[in-house]
Amino acid sequence: MKLRVPFYYDQFHCITSECKDNCCVGGWEIDIDDDTYNYYMSLEGELGDRIREAITKSEDGSNCFKLIDGHCGLLDDCGLCTIHKELGAEHLSVVCDQFPRYSEYYGEIKESGIGLACEEAERIIFSENKTFTTVLKPCDEEYSEDDEYDSVYAVKIFKARDEIFRILDMTEMSINEKLVVILKFCASMQEYINDDDFDGLKEYVNAFGRSDIEHILMEMNDESESDEFDDIDVQECIRSIMYAYEDMEVLNTRWEQMLADMAEIFHDNMDNEQYQEMEDEFMTAMLEREYEYRNFITYLVFRYFAKSVYDYDVVGKAKMFITNYLMLRQMDMLVWYKKHKKFTFDDRIDTAHIFSRQVEYSEDNMEALYESFLFDDVFETNNLCKLLWIDSTAL
Repeated sequence: MKLRVPFYYDQFHCITSECKDNCCVGGWEIDIDDDTYNYYMSLEGELGDRIREAITKSEDGSNCFKLIDGHCGLLDDCGLCTIHKELGAEHLSVVCDQFPRYSEYYGEIKESGIGLACEEAERIIFSENKTFTTVLKPCDEEYSEDDEYDSVYAVKIFKARDEIFRILDMTEMSINEKLVVILKFCASMQEYINDDDFDGLKEYVNAFGRSDIEHILMEMNDESESDEFDDIDVQECIRSIMYAYEDMEVLNTRWEQMLADMAEIFHDNMDNEQYQEMEDEFMTAMLEREYEYRNFITYLVFRYFAKSVYDYDVVGKAKMFITNYLMLRQMDMLVWYKKHKKFTFDDRIDTAHIFSRQVEYSEDNMEALYESFLFDDVFETNNLCKLLWIDSTAL
């Protein structure tokens, strides 16, 4: 086995009690794996009794730690973990030991990264304006054959992902233009996949290059100068996208309040012209920090795109990158507006944290988002491309 990680992976170290909203204090359900649970049950003495007293059952019947006002009951007065302090990191549950790290397996490759639900991970991911690269290193795990893994098909998916990384790193295009190209690229891939034409898929992915990118951009520009885009209203489209996120199970009251504020301020109380002027001003203010959105999308691409090796939903991943980007940008604009048109790096960490906890860290919410792509016209490939193109950041 080999381990593939983002270049920044080894920079992460838990900041423990300095973290404002981590897995120990943020109201998270902290699951305990069976091996660790059995170890805790075998512990003798006062510490063993205290740990067992702190364990309960979740709604699905699995073992987890009790929460006291959203905090793990095993934190000491300094906010530090009693188990880690008294027994060592080797006796933490898998969740406690690994968070915010995540892993996926693709044949003989294990991919791991750090997730945006952790503020220290966010600081690392958003802080550097540099080309995204990965590092391949030895992995001490034994390879276990997976019948669902198609290694021949996977080569095409990873080749496509490398192309997406290359597109995101092109400085001559805006974020919106890059996303148009990525969506068109993935939509064409999806057609080959749906037709079971995997030889055609291989040829298309291997041949895709700068001339194809230029063709997509020229085609979009020609369409924009015709009447093809007359039915697209940016403000109305963003509001329609928001509905999919409003339908999610609410995991964080701050998320719920931000959605309500965005709907009221940007959609109920602004006409289209006012909204467009506000967005133009915000994106102008953020121009030197546009790389933060690129880093966000790159993070999503690394974490989620290769999952299409198993579910074959390439275009769904591309749509998710786009709608998540648009939603995060709306949240940023809300904070900027309410803070008298100022948006600090701490604000960036905060909004990404709220977004990730609500959307990424709920399988049900992610599934609901993918499902919404199937039923609402705003999520059709051509409509998303038109929205991105006429949106102020692409002009």
